[in-house]
Amino acid sequence: MSDAPLPDPADARLPGRRLAAARAARGLTITEIALRLKFAPRQIEALEADRYDALAGPAFVRGMIRAYSKLVGEDADALIAALRASPLTAAGPTVTGPRAIGVAIPRRPRRGSMVYVVLSALVVIAVAGVVGEWLLRPVAPPKSAATRLALPTQPLGVAPVPAPAAAPAAPAAPRAAADVAPAAAPGPVETVVNARRIELDFDRESWVEIRDAEGRVVFSQLNRPGTRREVEGVAPFSIVIGNAHGVKLRYNDSDVDLMPYTRTDVARLTLK
Repeated sequence: MSDAPLPDPADARLPGRRLAAARAARGLTITEIALRLKFAPRQIEALEADRYDALAGPAFVRGMIRAYSKLVGEDADALIAALRASPLTAAGPTVTGPRAIGVAIPRRPRRGSMVYVVLSALVVIAVAGVVGEWLLRPVAPPKSAATRLALPTQPLGVAPVPAPAAAPAAPAAPRAAADVAPAAAPGPVETVVNARRIELDFDRESWVEIRDAEGRVVFSQLNRPGTRREVEGVAPFSIVIGNAHGVKLRYNDSDVDLMPYTRTDVARLTLK
């Protein structure tokens, strides 16, 4: 994940911009801040941009500012005071309830309603009369059996003419061997060149970011204890691991010791 650009000096009085400037002065990245504070990088980016409407409420914002201030050595009380004085504090979606609409209910039934009820009753009575008449109608006796029809017989003294037997079909000529094309041989199977596999076992919660040889992020997420992840791609890989002492790394079925690459519990290394 790429870091956000440096803030505009005109907005340096805002809490998020002041924290971003303090982070840049200490040479830290947004990913490292997120690993140490146990926040997602998108939350750190929203705080540094003073986009409080993208966070989970004022109390959550104040908690993030206090933790961030302690990490970079800023005055948390001064930043909280600047937060309250900022016009952006009131920003965010406002939820309002639906407006009540009064509906007048007539107390007396209308004359048209009574006419409709009477007509409906008459229709029901008429239908009931038709159904009753149909049910009480006598059933007609079944008709006598149909007269059998005599089929015409063959005239006497005329012998039937037998139909000529069908000539047997000529056997199919055997197909020449030259007409049968030989089956095509299977082509070569393409393989991925320089493909490598990374295995990660997590004993503690840890944020991991992995980039491949072209600098693309192929894996970036917060991982829970007791989980296992496998990543494949094209080497070399650039890796950042938070809480590195709780992570076991294997590269192409070989264990990798993270201690030589760990500083303040964040490991930064390149696998070739």
